[in-house]
Amino acid sequence: MVKSTSRSINGACLGQARILEAVIASVVIFLAFSVAFYFIYSSENIFAQETVDLNKLAYNVLHQIVESGVIEETIEENPGEEGENQTKIILQELLPANIYFNLTIYNYTDNPLQSSPPSINISNAQAEEFTELKEVASASIIYTSERGNIYYLVLKLARAGGG
Repeated sequence: MVKSTSRSINGACLGQARILEAVIASVVIFLAFSVAFYFIYSSENIFAQETVDLNKLAYNVLHQIVESGVIEETIEENPGEEGENQTKIILQELLPANIYFNLTIYNYTDNPLQSSPPSINISNAQAEEFTELKEVASASIIYTSERGNIYYLVLKLARAGGG
C-alpha cells in the first residue's frame, strides 16, 4: 500500500507542476503581446502628435509673417534674390534650428485665375530631403498686401533627422 500512495503523491506533484508551468507560460505570452502592442501604439501616437505640432507651428509662423508685414518689407521692396535671402533669414529666426522649411509664395496679382502663377521658393533644405522624410506638415494662407498684391503662401515643415 505504501508504494501506491507514493505514486499518487508523485503524480499529484507532477500535475501541479504542469499547471504551474502552463500558468507561467500564459503570463509570459500575455506580457510579450502587451509590450509589443505598447511599442506599436506609442510610436504611432508620437508621429501623429509630432505632425499636429508641426502643423500648429506652420500656421503660427505664417500668421507672424503676415501680421508683421514681412512680405511687404522683403519680397515687395527688394524683389529678387535679396528679398528672398531676407525672408529666409527671418524664417530661420522664427523656427527652431532642427526644422526644415520650404516656403512657396505664389503671386496671383495680375491674374487670380491663373493656373500656374509666378512663384518664389525659399527653403533651407533640398527638395529630395522633403520627399525622404516621413512626417511633413504644411499650412497655407491667402494674403493681400497693403499694395493690393495677392499672394498664396504655402509653408512646409519637417523635423530634421525624421527620415
